[in-house]
Amino acid sequence: MKPNIFMSYSRREVGFVDDLTHRLEKEDFKVWLDYRTLVPGTPWKAQIDAGLKGADTVILVVSKESMASKYVELEWRHFLKMDKRLILVIFEAVDLPKELEAYEWVDFRGNYEKGLKELFSQLNRSIKEKHRVPETGFKVPMIVWVAFALSLMIALYSLSAFWSLFVPWFLVPLPYRIFKRNFDFTEVQTALLILPIALYLGSLGMATDLDLADSIMVLAFNSLWFVGALFFVLRSKGMQRWGKPEATMPKFANPYKPDDSKPKPVSFFIDHAPQDRLVAEEMTRVFEHHGHPRAADVASAKAVFVLLSAFKNDTSADPEDQVVYPVLIQTTQPSQKLSKIQWIDFRSGVRNLDAMAHLLPEPAKLLSALGIRPLGNQMVLPTVITTLRNFVILLGIFTGGSIVQYLGEFYNAGLDLVLNTDEAGGILFGFIGNLLLIGALTFFMVRHLAARKGWFASLRNFILGLLGIGLLIFALQEVDLRALDMLDYLGIPVEETSLAATFPMMIYLVGGPALALFLFVRRQDVRRWFPANVKKGG
Repeated sequence: MKPNIFMSYSRREVGFVDDLTHRLEKEDFKVWLDYRTLVPGTPWKAQIDAGLKGADTVILVVSKESMASKYVELEWRHFLKMDKRLILVIFEAVDLPKELEAYEWVDFRGNYEKGLKELFSQLNRSIKEKHRVPETGFKVPMIVWVAFALSLMIALYSLSAFWSLFVPWFLVPLPYRIFKRNFDFTEVQTALLILPIALYLGSLGMATDLDLADSIMVLAFNSLWFVGALFFVLRSKGMQRWGKPEATMPKFANPYKPDDSKPKPVSFFIDHAPQDRLVAEEMTRVFEHHGHPRAADVASAKAVFVLLSAFKNDTSADPEDQVVYPVLIQTTQPSQKLSKIQWIDFRSGVRNLDAMAHLLPEPAKLLSALGIRPLGNQMVLPTVITTLRNFVILLGIFTGGSIVQYLGEFYNAGLDLVLNTDEAGGILFGFIGNLLLIGALTFFMVRHLAARKGWFASLRNFILGLLGIGLLIFALQEVDLRALDMLDYLGIPVEETSLAATFPMMIYLVGGPALALFLFVRRQDVRRWFPANVKKGG
């Protein structure tokens, strides 16, 4: 008979543990893993105690973080007292407490498949170790070295896009952060997609130095190979096992498809901030459609859903007496009371409400069906909001690149010659003013959109911001014509129309309507993301 396994680990190794659990379950082992087993709405301490009591084998994932965790220590010490079997899975070699040095171990630092084969063998047949558990030494999977080599090339490429700021900020330190396992997957992915464009725009800035321009153009083309390779390597299973939560992709445990049966009615109450009213209304509509009555207040509800966001992180409900479901709709830190309860993650969008309504009478099944593995401090946004954010960033980078071209042309023409021209002051003021305004707009629009706070955290104001960016891009056309005339007057050969000034306008005119169509298709996600209007004094 195969043993019941309790997984003891640090959340920093969630990608590795998630995959290891799936592989164990494929071999018909029953695994207790907190974020897939805990019943939402119930304090987790009692559930963990029950999980420890019901298991006969513990797999302790050894890492710097797990050995420093007081909760992990409580778990393995509990097993030692009960004289149950313990197997050390070595994710990182660290100094171990004396009590653990004599136990069985499997080294997963190198070949993952080899480690799995050995672990399965040990689970089916206890062995006596001939060698001491490794407590020193640095070994990483081969895929990590591949990612490091690719990221090193990408970091070098990104230096040529220094003017974009966004790209080198995330890509220059990436090789180091890959070894530290703490890069932000979402931000790195965005920076990778923007890098070839930023390099191409940089080549336009060197247009009067043909040799240098051609060199950077070649860089832009060649970077596509490294960008594509690193993009897929970071998404590989090996790198998803390696990274900390913020370096992994969002992944649902086991998507649940409800049938047509009517669930047993459960009275519910949705505790939310006024700004999150639209999410609460959608949840209420779906729950009532499936026959669940809405309670008049928190105290009278059998199930309380607390919407956690930048506007609310606590509730008056008592988890000791009621079933309380924290629902994370935006990255935030739950209150101390709610941090002891497993949450439901809706940061990537409000989904699966029909499934949630069906499983409401069976909270034990809710998390295993709809749960998403922890993502740490990674910025998680709905797809449509990520698209909107990236579009604004691209516009800012394109416009900045267009101004870089002119500054390059002015420099190559000779600054003394340019600045002694009557038109120079107005033209330079136009370029610098445009750069500052569009830079400020881009910064605050992106920041307010992600935080759901600030002047642009309103759909109306955000649209006004997009229109403002459009006006600045079209204003750049006028400055462009004046600059072309001045350069022509100085005898500097230039094209009749500037590609640098044309690109932002093309992106705005072509990408804008495409984005508008996408926003219309996903308009419910857009409406729910932007905070609802709150009347003053209300």
